[in-house]
Amino acid sequence: MEKRNLIIAFALLAFAATLSFKVAARSNVALFWIIKNEVEKSPNSEVWKGAKKGELIYGGDYVRTLPKSFTLIKFNDSSTLRLGPESEVQVNGVDNPSNMFVNKGDVGFSMAKRKDKPFEFTTPTSVASIRGTQGILVVGLNNSDFLTIVEGLVSFVNNISHDSVNVGAGQTGVSSSNGGLIVHKSTEADLERLAQLNDQFGWKHELKIQFRGSDGQMHEIIIDTQK
Repeated sequence: MEKRNLIIAFALLAFAATLSFKVAARSNVALFWIIKNEVEKSPNSEVWKGAKKGELIYGGDYVRTLPKSFTLIKFNDSSTLRLGPESEVQVNGVDNPSNMFVNKGDVGFSMAKRKDKPFEFTTPTSVASIRGTQGILVVGLNNSDFLTIVEGLVSFVNNISHDSVNVGAGQTGVSSSNGGLIVHKSTEADLERLAQLNDQFGWKHELKIQFRGSDGQMHEIIIDTQK
């Protein structure tokens, strides 16, 4: 009887260990589709290792780009993110990313449409809730976050004041570390920042946006929006 009980006890321990391993295991949510120059990944933001094209990104992983470096990250649902130089993010989620914390840098995005819970970008200052759209989030520029949208509609919230606005196509939301939150028509500088980032990846599809400049004349800027 004692021998039988001992066997059962070992079997239960082995089963529990298997369950613990499954719970602890992280699922891959994305991969590095394109890497230019030095890009690094870390499971804990402490130990960083060089990333390679095709390498998987797991829920909770941190990614950062070094100076003059770029990377295109592709999610399991075919959404894409483009990180500019000196950007740092954390990708969270199971099977598919649910949110991304952006500590700093430029993040261009083309998000697949979501019927249920939106994808969220969070920063030290703001939260942007996205159900499917294209644009760029610039974090930490002059102590503010700049959200420029070229397609779709995004809810933009300032974490300090808790004010919220909707940012639509052709608009830029500015969320400041002092609690300020405004929306204005995207300027040429706002749109050019996205165009320069997309240009690093050779995106071919074009979005044409017309706007009136300070000289009173109509101008047109062409933005690559899809690979």
